[in-house]
Amino acid sequence: MKKRISACLLAAMMLLGTAACQAPAAGETTAAETTPVGTTAAVTEIAESVGTTEAEGATYTGSSQGYNGPVTATITVTDGKVTACRLEGPGETENIGAAALPELEEQVVKAGTAEIEGVSGASYTSQGAREAVQAALDAANGVTADSSLSFTAGTYSGEAYGNVSTIGVEVSVSAEAITEITLTKQGETPVLFDAAWDSVRADILEYQSLAVDMVSGASVSSRAIVAAVEEALTKSGVDTALLKTPIEKEAITPAEYEKTADVVVVGGGGAGLVAAISAVEQGASVIVLEKAPFLGGNLTVFGGIYNTPDPQLQSQVEMSDAVRASLEAAISAEPVNEEHKKAMENVRADYEKWQAEGAEGLFDSAAWFSLQTWNSGDKVANKELVDLMCNNAFEGYEWLESIGVEFEDSVTQGAGSLYQRTHGAVKPNGSGFIEAYVATLEKTPDSCEILTETQATEFIMKDNAVIGVRATDADGNTYSVYAKNGVVLATGGFAGNVELRQRYCEGEKWEDLGEGVSTTNLKSVTGDGIVMAEAIGAAFVDMDQIQLLHLGNPFTGSTKGVIPYKGRNSNDVIFVNANGDRFVAEDGRRDVMCNAIIAQEGAFYWLIHDSADIDPYSEQAEEYLKGGYMYRAETLEELAGQIGVPAENLVAAVDEYNAAFDSGVDEHLGRTLFTLRLENGPWFAVKRVASAHHTMGGVQINTEAQVLYPDGSAIPGLYAAGEVCGGIHGGNRVGGNAVDDTVVFGRIAGQNAAAGR
Repeated sequence: MKKRISACLLAAMMLLGTAACQAPAAGETTAAETTPVGTTAAVTEIAESVGTTEAEGATYTGSSQGYNGPVTATITVTDGKVTACRLEGPGETENIGAAALPELEEQVVKAGTAEIEGVSGASYTSQGAREAVQAALDAANGVTADSSLSFTAGTYSGEAYGNVSTIGVEVSVSAEAITEITLTKQGETPVLFDAAWDSVRADILEYQSLAVDMVSGASVSSRAIVAAVEEALTKSGVDTALLKTPIEKEAITPAEYEKTADVVVVGGGGAGLVAAISAVEQGASVIVLEKAPFLGGNLTVFGGIYNTPDPQLQSQVEMSDAVRASLEAAISAEPVNEEHKKAMENVRADYEKWQAEGAEGLFDSAAWFSLQTWNSGDKVANKELVDLMCNNAFEGYEWLESIGVEFEDSVTQGAGSLYQRTHGAVKPNGSGFIEAYVATLEKTPDSCEILTETQATEFIMKDNAVIGVRATDADGNTYSVYAKNGVVLATGGFAGNVELRQRYCEGEKWEDLGEGVSTTNLKSVTGDGIVMAEAIGAAFVDMDQIQLLHLGNPFTGSTKGVIPYKGRNSNDVIFVNANGDRFVAEDGRRDVMCNAIIAQEGAFYWLIHDSADIDPYSEQAEEYLKGGYMYRAETLEELAGQIGVPAENLVAAVDEYNAAFDSGVDEHLGRTLFTLRLENGPWFAVKRVASAHHTMGGVQINTEAQVLYPDGSAIPGLYAAGEVCGGIHGGNRVGGNAVDDTVVFGRIAGQNAAAGR
């Protein structure tokens, strides 16, 4: 079994969506543009040789690579045409490629050949079906290819579009073999692409085949790498069909293993890696079990933001009258209970002290951060846990910097973060965090063992205490992994698990959370820890609370396809609907924005921004345009034409925002954040939808990060951190607080698990 954890850990360290990555490729021919392939004479000859008649038809089989494995075609040929077809693709995506197979079968029979149009949104499966049917037809026609590979020695280049960028390669070949594959360019999600590149490149070279396995969670990048290599190899003169025969791998007999460490961490995402580091810092030995082939979890696809008060950076931010008014309203509200009253008093004391000191810039404090977070979650969360997170956020920020995470030297207001205390990471997505976590663990390699492609399935219990976990890896090997001191559960949430979110979260706030609602989450993050905790009777809290994010792309729901500064912040963007009108305050709560989006015609909106603070002709912008994620125009009128909204409405929407900016008051929608006028073309439009993002409910924990039984007692030996926990965010998670959660509670969980408290 390959345990490659991309380049970040020892040479080991969303999908954008299948609709985007499997959309029919430009230049594909349709059945109407092609000529039938089979010939009656050839088919008759083969049919007679197998003891059938031409009228009765003969059956042939062919295979080729699909989206995530081989597609096999079994066809019946009668009078030179395909009269029956069965397609099998056990590895194809359940609701996309696999669902397309019956329609592809019908297309083959209707065309009578392999020259079919294919199914939109499943182009890789469609291409695999074409090639498999053609292989079967070749067999019917007696066409045999030279089975030996033959190249014209040299180095050749190839390109293919991946998730959000063009992937370029150079492939060197001898007369008989592929000898080297070199990456020349790419702009994909860092950690995911690293995992795909390491695995796919190695497999192509090892097996001398293009029919290699895709990396789960990075299948789009994997497929693009293969396509780029194939384009390069085509230039070498080789018959690439010979490179697409499914690989027959040696069968592996599963084995049973037993391992022991001081601490076992279930999940190698943000919270799990922080917990592992914290446990190692206490001198403990650690084993991390990660389901995916790479580390990082949803950190690999998040916006790279972290919230914390920061007096130094916030002193450089002007506090507007609108922001001041919202603060003063929050601390003058009618308290709903004594806890609320005390929280407001704490903020008021901080604010009055700040005013008395004559401080400049933007007021902030841990108490104000906590009150905003609690208020934003509808005062549903456990205020003690909220205080713990917010009071320790700045210390967590300093810790992140100390281990190598780099942040921008200014604060912004992240999308849905409600206040200008957001620190943006320098490196894209969560790569800066993950690289720093892994580099820290590398410093003590003997203290931490990481098993990727290894899914924990259940807790090992003894006398109502958790003493370890059972797990299974990709090759079917089973593990009993024992913890001397404690187990940390850090498997993330369940926004990507349709069954769980419908069971727990569908209701008054979100009427429909079924298959039609995509997710921003990685494919591997499906609530496994929730299922494991249910089985041992753990307590749960806030399970009905789920957050949708307004930044999902319309292809798959992932957040890919917006320029990071403009996508992750609310500072200088507006939202317009299909009619070109603003419809919601762009600096508001995520659930408020998402419900407003769902209520619009088509349940989507256009994110509109100008070119302030960005290079409008950057390579990234060009790649996003190429991928169909965004539109760019020199004028608003031209942009309106591109996206199909009335030009006068789009112009009016921008004018309305600018008027509100000038006056400081948004009389229409109540927006309070104004940092820049929108006036610097070229202009951009990005189509977005609401997408299942974060589950606020989960296992109930105390301030020591211990998981509780329903009676309030701690489950001995079990700790938890991150999105698998409930009680921290309440009814709405503030944008940017997810990483605060993983850092603060991950550190607590790791420390306490190491100590066995």
